[in-house]
Amino acid sequence: MRQFGKFYLDQEKDIIVELYMKDEVLSYVLRTPNHHTGNLITNLAKLCHMPISFDENGLKIVEGTIPCYIDGSNRKVYVFRMDNTKVANIYPDGTVEMKASVPSISKTLMSQTKNYRPGIEKTVLKTYILRECKFRTDLHTHMNANLAPDILIALGIFHQIRYPLYYVRKLGLKYTEKQGKLLEERRKKAEEQFADSGLTGKYLKRKIEDHTFINFADLILHNPDNAAYNIPRIRASLAVLKDGQAVFTNLEKVYLYRYVFTKGVPSEDRIRITKTEKIPDEDIRNTLLKMMEDHEDPRYMNNSLFQNKLLWIARGYAQQGIEYAEISDTTLVKRDASVKMLEEIHEVMPHIYEETGVMIRFLCAIRRIPLTIIKDQVTAYDYLDENLAVLHSVMMDPYVAGSDFVGEEMNDIMDLKPVIRSIVRMSKEDPSFVIRIHAGENDSLRDNVYNSVMCVKNALEPGQKMPHIRIGHGLYTANLKTPKGKKLIQEILDCNAVLEFQITSNVRLNNLSALKEHPLKEYLKAGIRCVQGTDGAALYGTDSIDEELALEKLLELKPDDLKKMCAAEEEVLKEGKKAFARKMKKLKQELENKTYEEIIGERLRAYSAAQDRLVVHQNKLDAKEVFRDLIREMPADKLPVIIAGGSFGSAGHRTVVREKEKELIDNILATADPAKIFFVTGHMVSGYERYLLERNKGRFEVFAFVPALVTPAEKTRILKAGCAVRIAIEPLGMGIYKSIAYEIFKRRNSILIALDGNSAGANLIQEAKNGKRKAQIFVNGYSRALRAKAETLQGYAKIFRNNEEVTDQIGDLIR
Repeated sequence: MRQFGKFYLDQEKDIIVELYMKDEVLSYVLRTPNHHTGNLITNLAKLCHMPISFDENGLKIVEGTIPCYIDGSNRKVYVFRMDNTKVANIYPDGTVEMKASVPSISKTLMSQTKNYRPGIEKTVLKTYILRECKFRTDLHTHMNANLAPDILIALGIFHQIRYPLYYVRKLGLKYTEKQGKLLEERRKKAEEQFADSGLTGKYLKRKIEDHTFINFADLILHNPDNAAYNIPRIRASLAVLKDGQAVFTNLEKVYLYRYVFTKGVPSEDRIRITKTEKIPDEDIRNTLLKMMEDHEDPRYMNNSLFQNKLLWIARGYAQQGIEYAEISDTTLVKRDASVKMLEEIHEVMPHIYEETGVMIRFLCAIRRIPLTIIKDQVTAYDYLDENLAVLHSVMMDPYVAGSDFVGEEMNDIMDLKPVIRSIVRMSKEDPSFVIRIHAGENDSLRDNVYNSVMCVKNALEPGQKMPHIRIGHGLYTANLKTPKGKKLIQEILDCNAVLEFQITSNVRLNNLSALKEHPLKEYLKAGIRCVQGTDGAALYGTDSIDEELALEKLLELKPDDLKKMCAAEEEVLKEGKKAFARKMKKLKQELENKTYEEIIGERLRAYSAAQDRLVVHQNKLDAKEVFRDLIREMPADKLPVIIAGGSFGSAGHRTVVREKEKELIDNILATADPAKIFFVTGHMVSGYERYLLERNKGRFEVFAFVPALVTPAEKTRILKAGCAVRIAIEPLGMGIYKSIAYEIFKRRNSILIALDGNSAGANLIQEAKNGKRKAQIFVNGYSRALRAKAETLQGYAKIFRNNEEVTDQIGDLIR
């Protein structure tokens, strides 16, 4: 039996179909090697009535033969079906014609439950789109999330980037003896470099290994025996969590892995790129060969890494039939980096457009909260002043389409009202300027979409026209059938705002589990302009075509719905191209007398001199200072029991304390041993958390996780509660789930009793399931939002309504 080839049922190469030929009989083996729980292959096999077997390593596989047919041209063709859906035609010469695929959404939901419910029609999708319904834009995406892992790997080889030892070890990559000796020598030098850094333990080790590098090209090309092992692990690190829905913490970590490639620094010890034929992945190999060919092309021969990213983003869009895209990027609001970025764009984009026909423009992305995951890059809380000044300086550029607010939606958009006012007034200079706000991505701040629109509207000066407003996500609002929801719809219509939808990222980032609740059809029915984005397709294992197929099939959109979306995007596309031509003409006139850098410098100085300083979080206190006498380490020899019921919702979410849940807490307090467990709550110490503290009376240790910044009221409440304190890295209360995940779910076994909450509570549950250590998860069935989350985690989360069902189970765990 000889290996005949292979193909993949998904974009991320997670569902592999290997083909083998013997005596003209074609057989297959289906594997899911990147999904370690076995849920994905188990659910897929059950759905398609395919028998599970095991390979020599004990891993689940599906095996079978593929029937051979003779078509109308008397050609042999092997037809691979799953249930009654034709997935691929396979020809004797090895050609594979894909007819259907598994969308990223379905793959994710299959992977995190032991009881997958959607049918075959929403799992294996035919890959056809009506021509008149085909989308031609990507209006919601992010710069460093666009490129597929295989292209990033090829870029890493071609540009010979430095790859840190930390990631080599984190991913368990294999290297040659020679490479190992080189890494050890370099590690010793890095160790000397940070000898006086003041760091100790794991922090010092991380710092040293982050600054010990190997040439990525060397790691792959001079290590062919391990390439087939290493490449899938590197590929998996460049997309969000595989075995289930991720949360924003996972997304931030993936960005760190991607930054190694997207912001790559060239190695000092460059090698000759040879032996490309030994790269085991055909897509990476062919991409690298094309990059080497481009290096001989006068248009691209001097391309920087960033310019090559743009080239390959455009080529990917061209293959998907996309001709216009707007990409968000925070680099454009950084004083030291924006000019260089724009100069590189101007240098290469005309050639890219000439080759691909794809126009790429940018939205200057401002973080709605400071970035905290990169420990060495502390963002000052007055970062918005600089962002606005740089935005004003670059907004005249034709490649700049507008602005954006990005980041996890943990704060009320009203907190950014002064910033939005400044941008609205700034937009008077450019009638095409787009103001996009990420809003309504999760269910904790349901007024954010309405308030976003009103912040723009109320900031208009007398006689000023409404700028182009776009809302990114718009998933959660007040019920659209209520008076409040109808008012929102009318305001959106009056402002002619555009709503952008991207359901794959919503599902994979734990913001959407029940697709039937998606509001897109209601918006379209109301006459609101709606478009599709990808949110950075490669991060989520999708692309523009797969995203449209998912929208159509999973939300059950009709051709008329898709045509409305096509009409909306056509308006944006035409406006964007017209604005580009007008701004380019004006810029060329200005460049007759000044350099590009002089133009931007003048605008920067003029804006900075005329503006008042913005202050963020002006009424908040530093939690480390406020609670310095209460901060303690959690006991290492006791089991943490997290009580979520008061802190893990939005400010407007009120927890109603029910008698049955109070009885559950009383039973735990009465039967547990204070020497064996301690309790963990959130920062609000309200609802069930407050009840716990009142009934506890100091018998059990209780730790409250609090945000890095607190209000005076929160300070008073926590001090009065009399519990110990752990300080979270995030400045806002809705982000404390990240620190609980880091300090507990990642490091120790635990029990989570989720009694009430919404988005932050759902993230806490998902983090408990995703954690490296065992978490027993109990979810109150009377909490609608938390129950919906738990229902997608069947086999991992216990939903209860009757306390008797869980009292004994919890009791067995805590005694």
